[in-house]
Amino acid sequence: MAEPRDFSRRSFFKMGALGAAGAAAAGLAGCASPSGSKKTEATTTAGEVASSDAVLKLDGSMPKWSFMVAPDPIADSAITETIEDDIIIVGGGMSGFTTAVSAAEKGASVTLFSAASAPISRGGSNFARNSKVMEELGITPFDPVPYFYHEMRAASFAIDQTKWMRGYNNSEEAMNWMIDIARAAGLDVIMERDNSFDLGPNYAHAFSTLGNSAMVSTGQQGAVEALEAKAKEYGVQIIYDTKAEQLIREDNNTGRVTGVVASKMSDGSYVKFVAKKAVVLATGDFSSNKEMLAAYCPQVLPLVGYEQGEIDYNTSFNLTGIYGGDGQKMGLWIGAAWQHAYPNAPMMQGAWGGSHEPCGFHMGLNVNMNTERYQREDISAPYSSNHLLSQPRNIAYGIWTANYPQAIKDKGHDWYTFGMDYTLPSLTPEELVKMWDEGVSTGKYFKADTLDDLAKQLDLDATKLKAVVKRYNELCDKGVDEDFHKNPDFLVKIDEAGPFYAAQNYAMFMTVMGGLRTSVNMEVCDENDKPIPGLFNVGAMIGDMYANTYNFAVPGNSYGINCLTFGYLLGRDLAAGKFD
Repeated sequence: MAEPRDFSRRSFFKMGALGAAGAAAAGLAGCASPSGSKKTEATTTAGEVASSDAVLKLDGSMPKWSFMVAPDPIADSAITETIEDDIIIVGGGMSGFTTAVSAAEKGASVTLFSAASAPISRGGSNFARNSKVMEELGITPFDPVPYFYHEMRAASFAIDQTKWMRGYNNSEEAMNWMIDIARAAGLDVIMERDNSFDLGPNYAHAFSTLGNSAMVSTGQQGAVEALEAKAKEYGVQIIYDTKAEQLIREDNNTGRVTGVVASKMSDGSYVKFVAKKAVVLATGDFSSNKEMLAAYCPQVLPLVGYEQGEIDYNTSFNLTGIYGGDGQKMGLWIGAAWQHAYPNAPMMQGAWGGSHEPCGFHMGLNVNMNTERYQREDISAPYSSNHLLSQPRNIAYGIWTANYPQAIKDKGHDWYTFGMDYTLPSLTPEELVKMWDEGVSTGKYFKADTLDDLAKQLDLDATKLKAVVKRYNELCDKGVDEDFHKNPDFLVKIDEAGPFYAAQNYAMFMTVMGGLRTSVNMEVCDENDKPIPGLFNVGAMIGDMYANTYNFAVPGNSYGINCLTFGYLLGRDLAAGKFD
């Protein structure tokens, strides 16, 4: 029997006052202090709470997290090597290499260095509004008008619409450029299926060496390796195992950013990278920095815990944090502002066991650990993760019987699993039942002949479970979800004769989006939204692209827009001297 995955909130509350201060302090870097503030009697120093007072009171200076405090500058005498180039790129993932190749092919001289030992990427979905591959397959681009309004409203209009539109409008050109690079490297560019119930596209571009694979959404590593090869062809200097430590900004952090001081992973010695034109940060997320999460994305703390260990810059995938916010911290230290939107949007995923959509929740019956139905189930898995965080032990169970897939199909909904090739047919009910039965043997799914046995396996209350199933079946017979008003298409009776299937659905934290305040041209900005000369960023760390939750409704939006399109545009603009 598979063990329930239990995400306790105990460690979250261990943070105590630090957690209470988190929301207050979030976004402080780059926010001007209120003028004329007076210190209250209950506040002895900035951010300190007097013992006689039960609330946190702050004076005009506001408190600071330790990651906001710049370390002492690394002395020139400690630097053993200096490397000079037109463009210095920090980070060897998809966004860093895209920027490097785009700039170098237009004649710029580029050096890219990375703390990893090789090009590194993860996942594999890439959005573009259209492409030569879509035209070859006869895929009609979706209508962005209602979709973008819907998505901006879902983000509370806290996102930067200028970046969204620039990314969308230029994504076809960038994708076709990448398709040529991928095909020249021997990669197949395949269209991946995605959710069909969202207003947006139900496709994404993926890169594969496996032909028409049934799991195409994990091929981004192939894409970044193809970019590395192209970078070498164009003469980009690539240096690995070298970690950025501090940015160099002239005139006491009021002038131009002219370089980066980094440390070699092998011996800790320092190397200075001097940039004649630009420094581009492409260092990824801050999901392994517990303090930054507490300040900017506290809702995910129950999922990641606190003992995250040393950062592995070569990791391909990790559900408890990836990188430590190196680029974001360096930007803050020299006067960059944090993004406007708070909190930062996490990339979460509710497990999709028993779902007919690639990134959809199980849309039949779901019960929590109190053996209660607790939501309308016809939502995307990322949104379900938010609701799971408010449920006992942060988990729930989807429950269905073998009649479910045919009933869904009869109501006009095909069945596609995560990572399926767009050109492949939907799964048949027989294939699904076989998949579930095979999953039972590995602990991925549960199966029982009776609800009593299923309740025992899932640690649920058998009497309550039978009552919940009875009520759910009554609603299915009526064709109206009187309790949560779910789309009637997904009201499918549970066959009380069994056998019964179940899958545990739990919230998974993948990464956190955003960071430094960023212009539409990828310039890093200060608290007045003024670009800091010489400093740019791309990829996951671009500020104000996402708010609330990264919901996957535009499949591959982060790779396709943040990394590919914006990296392509920035490299081209830097080579053309746009910011000189």
